[in-house]
Amino acid sequence: MPAREPYPPKHHMLADLRIAILRGPGDDVRVAMPAAEELGNRAGDVGAAVIGVAVDVLGGNLALRAVQPDWCVTSTLELHVLRPLTRDFVVTGAPLRAGRTNVVLDVEVGDGDDAVGPAAVASMTFTRIPRRAETMPYREPEEERFGFGDEHSGLKVPFFEQIGCRVRDAAAGVVEIDVGDYVRNSVGALQGGAVVALVDAAAEAVASSRMVADAVTQDLQVHYLALGRVGPIRTRTAWLAGDEREARLRVELVDAGQDDRLVSMATVRLAAPR
Repeated sequence: MPAREPYPPKHHMLADLRIAILRGPGDDVRVAMPAAEELGNRAGDVGAAVIGVAVDVLGGNLALRAVQPDWCVTSTLELHVLRPLTRDFVVTGAPLRAGRTNVVLDVEVGDGDDAVGPAAVASMTFTRIPRRAETMPYREPEEERFGFGDEHSGLKVPFFEQIGCRVRDAAAGVVEIDVGDYVRNSVGALQGGAVVALVDAAAEAVASSRMVADAVTQDLQVHYLALGRVGPIRTRTAWLAGDEREARLRVELVDAGQDDRLVSMATVRLAAPR
């Protein structure tokens, strides 16, 4: 059997975002991420897409630790952006429940301004699955700080463009992305954080067509239904309610290479500052 390639590869979304996993005593695990101009949403802040990627990385680490020697897959991710995020940030969390069938996590995103509370909060649910012979081994990094990138990593263009999002119809919220190595997860499917990013890209596309300039994603909930392995993964978006300042959308992700198989479903609330 050929040797398994290390994950993630050097040229990967997580490397260019310069995400780092910080490990402290006991079960202390955090994810740190620097802010950069390329991460800005329509309002110029670090957007829900990027926050969702960092939340997914932390959640995956905490859940895998909790289910060893088994494995797990993401079932749901719910994110609430509480205030604009413009600085480097750290994601922290802990399991609320680690049972025989699932793991539920509580997550906070902070930028050092403890006086005003977290910039975002999230919750995640993971489904526990028995380990198989071909399952990727889980190894704890020995370093206190494990960075995915190196001195050559970093975003060269805005985040959505960097990961390959293509807007096909802004008003209808149709955006697609290829399932390439740059955005794959350890089992060869579209990475969970990239799913959140694609949902947010579809929401921002609709906002750019129908809403005021600073209306951005404030809340989203993603249900992971199946693995998007072939691609391109394409969004189908429905305007549920709202106006130019606040709206609610439903966003479905389908795998066009698997006869439009539904792989994820999300609800999104977009809003401009009051």
